[in-house]
Amino acid sequence: MEVVIDNFKPKITRPFKRKNEYWVKLITEDGEYIMKFKSPLEAEDAIYGMLDDLQVYGGKVKLKLREGNVIEKIEVLELYKPSAKELLDEYFND
Repeated sequence: MEVVIDNFKPKITRPFKRKNEYWVKLITEDGEYIMKFKSPLEAEDAIYGMLDDLQVYGGKVKLKLREGNVIEKIEVLELYKPSAKELLDEYFND
């Protein structure tokens, strides 16, 4: 099943071992999703790579899911990354 989520800004758990795999949970307002990895290094790479940007900024993603909300493939369609000017304006106006 493929799902497109417009405002995907997950909270991400640390990798934990389960059934000889390393799982990472992505927790959103809509529910929880799971990503599975073969090693803790792969999981850490994903967390501090693409998933880090989604956690900080959010974005529009296309998820290919299987049973149990397990993510088989994640495709970032758009990353809502503000410009430096927007960040400064927001900082000084608050």
